[in-house]
Amino acid sequence: MTTNNSNFKYPKDFLWGLATSAGQVEGAAAEDGRTPSIWDVFATKPGKIFNGETPAVACDSYHRFDRDVEMLKYIGVNTYRMSVSWSRVLPQGTGKLNPLGVDYYKRCFEKLLKAGIMPNITLYHWDLPQALEERGGWANRDSIEWFGEYAYKMFREFGNIVPMWTTINEPIATYVGYALGGFAPGHTNEAWGNQARHNILVAHGKAVEAFRSENIKNSQIGVVIDIWKRHAITSSPEDAALVINEDERNWKFYCDPILAGRYSDYIIEHLAKEGTLMEMKPHDFELTSQPLDFFGLNVYNRVPVSVDAKAQADFSQGGNFLNNRTEYYPDALYEAVKLLHDLYNIKIPIYITENGTYAIGEEPVDETGMVEDNDRIRYVSGFLKSLEKALSEGYDIRGYYLWSLMDNFEWSAGSNYKFGITQVDKKTMELKPKKSAYFYKEHIEKAKNRE
Repeated sequence: MTTNNSNFKYPKDFLWGLATSAGQVEGAAAEDGRTPSIWDVFATKPGKIFNGETPAVACDSYHRFDRDVEMLKYIGVNTYRMSVSWSRVLPQGTGKLNPLGVDYYKRCFEKLLKAGIMPNITLYHWDLPQALEERGGWANRDSIEWFGEYAYKMFREFGNIVPMWTTINEPIATYVGYALGGFAPGHTNEAWGNQARHNILVAHGKAVEAFRSENIKNSQIGVVIDIWKRHAITSSPEDAALVINEDERNWKFYCDPILAGRYSDYIIEHLAKEGTLMEMKPHDFELTSQPLDFFGLNVYNRVPVSVDAKAQADFSQGGNFLNNRTEYYPDALYEAVKLLHDLYNIKIPIYITENGTYAIGEEPVDETGMVEDNDRIRYVSGFLKSLEKALSEGYDIRGYYLWSLMDNFEWSAGSNYKFGITQVDKKTMELKPKKSAYFYKEHIEKAKNRE
């Protein structure tokens, strides 16, 4: 199998990683003091999750973290991005810590470090404690303080052993959960959705404030935002306007307060006109825009758009698509990195914190029984070339995390969307490398040899 440009030299100490999240892999949903998250409850509602699946067992990483570490070592990564289950360490969301939950994560982090794998720990990857949802969840402004308390306690417990922290992963999930109903907790209220996503941005700032107050040495903190840049299918003024509208309402809504210290005039005007403008306080943007140590960029693709239904249909029928019908457009990575510099003049290092693609349902296997995920190899190879292009032009990118280590509970898609470079044997719960795992392993080995 082939990898990318054999002559390209990656920066010294470049981080090669894999990523998961607690709610998607841990399982053990009701063990050792953990209480339900919003996804545990959402999954019990008919029709919300593919085949009625739940995250109760998932990949059983709670009991099999040693298995995960061994696979990480085998593939050769030097960093692992994972998250803490908020309701495992704080069963009520606030108040008294759960010693069993704290001890579990301490053992996880120490095992990673012993294996030479740097833990990159996300505080919030979508799994709000249900106890807090019953108090209004992210739509309640008190959520800012709840998250600040949780973050402070995590920094107190683990600040001396965790080198890299992420506050929030993809805050857009709150909007999907409170306005569109597609994610937990499943509300369909536009005003709630806007308030929730504003509150979570301020909560991010509250966590950064807590981190700085602890004066933690040899550690850094950032945030993770996903950028899906809209591209007009036609040259019409209507399509140009649609690009502006959708970019403003999606990734720019999150990037602007963090990187520019405000919402755009467009957002303020349009939400006010629609009657869904969120409550904001004067000091909010002092919190959202606090200096960060890094910016985590999740990038999967672009989004071609048009008001012309025929143009949209023609594009969908043509073009360059993977078997899952997502467009193959690896330039999305380079363009997103360039956008961060051109639009925000970003001065901090960037990490590609998620990048990957999925298969739908069962994947083909070869005569040996190995999953033959050639589409994934094609996708990742293309995006790695895009990464190399950005690096060659001097953009400060310090690491790349492939999503995901294993096939997992992929939110509303359940187990039907398979993002892993390893599969989970449901009988033994062992991890089995797919063809893409060997591809990534080979690429890392060659990259490290060229540093």
